[in-house]
Amino acid sequence: MIAIPALTVESFLEVSEQLPINDQYELLNRLSDRLHGGEEDDNEAALSPEWMAEINRRIAEVEAGTAELIPAEQVLAELRAELRSE
Repeated sequence: MIAIPALTVESFLEVSEQLPINDQYELLNRLSDRLHGGEEDDNEAALSPEWMAEINRRIAEVEAGTAELIPAEQVLAELRAELRSE
């Protein structure tokens, strides 16, 4: 008989971090579905494959360092200035 090591949250996370990023998101979604009984939240619509592809593309850009990221403080300051000028 083969002994199977005890699965802990920490060991599970270590293994899951070795998955490609898209598989990590798939795992996250599936775990979330199980925790929520597989029912979609009334306030949260399912994302289309096109939106998921766009989200994954943007994540890949951020991870590759090719996305232009703007600090939230800067965005909020610009919005406040724009609202004051109206």
